[in-house]
Amino acid sequence: MAIIKFITGKSRGSLIPLSFGFFLMAMTLTFISVNIASAYSVKKQLTNIAEAAINKSAQSINSLAYYAQVNRFNKDKRVPIDCLAAQLKFYALINQVRLYDKQIKVDQFTCELYEVSAQVSISGEMPIQIPFVDSILTNGLVISTQVGSSSVYIPN
Repeated sequence: MAIIKFITGKSRGSLIPLSFGFFLMAMTLTFISVNIASAYSVKKQLTNIAEAAINKSAQSINSLAYYAQVNRFNKDKRVPIDCLAAQLKFYALINQVRLYDKQIKVDQFTCELYEVSAQVSISGEMPIQIPFVDSILTNGLVISTQVGSSSVYIPN
């Protein structure tokens, strides 16, 4: 009997399940968009901190190579970097800063004679935990960025 009413279209239904489904979908999309915006903000701040530290560490000049004029015959002059001093300065500057009460971790630091680069990361949890999803993969977050700098000789 109910099937006949359903087929003929004379059955009346409730919109509550449909409304509840739309509400759940809207809340899930809101949670996801807030988490993405927060992750983007943290990545931008992490990049700014790392760029400031790498630019400061790139100012460590290798005095011996500079005064020996290692690249005097090259067309584009560059100032040689003291890699040990640059690394110590970079680690000191990164360890001073905490981002949202989390320690910034240096994953890689590479220094050549004229260039320095580093990869830093921070790990944490999403600001809004998605309900009914208790997985580390979906609620945990690792944000990393890679920055670099080189020394260019600017003549007077």
